[in-house]
Amino acid sequence: DLDFPESTVDYLNHQEAAVVQEVLSQSAPTPITLKLFVTPQKCSSWETVFNPIENILYVSLPSAMSHEASKHSFISLLEFAEEKLECDAVVLCIRKDRLDRPNLVRTFSFVGFQPLSPKSPLAPPHIEEQQRNEYLFMIYSIEE
Repeated sequence: DLDFPESTVDYLNHQEAAVVQEVLSQSAPTPITLKLFVTPQKCSSWETVFNPIENILYVSLPSAMSHEASKHSFISLLEFAEEKLECDAVVLCIRKDRLDRPNLVRTFSFVGFQPLSPKSPLAPPHIEEQQRNEYLFMIYSIEE
């Protein structure tokens, strides 16, 4: 936890709200890079695409990050999708050639993600159809 003067916190909250509003006002899928800080010195970057038509956040898993950074920042990412973007679902895009893919699938299944067919209408629109076979997709439905 960092101590910011109240005016700095208000400014950061206002700035975040303006960025979120800009994303939500888009009518087409919008790429978003989320930098989530675990500590003041350690952050992880997540490449995502918000699809306002389906109200889904698509997340490409970073190729490498520490276990601590991945766990804490992924929880923050889910909270951001639910609370700020008010998404109906989050779809993970996991490359099939990852060595840790079986462990990732097990871990994400444990927290509620389910397999999603590359042919599903909810599959990522930003990944070309011929490239979809290189990925495994998993969806997490956010309940209201």
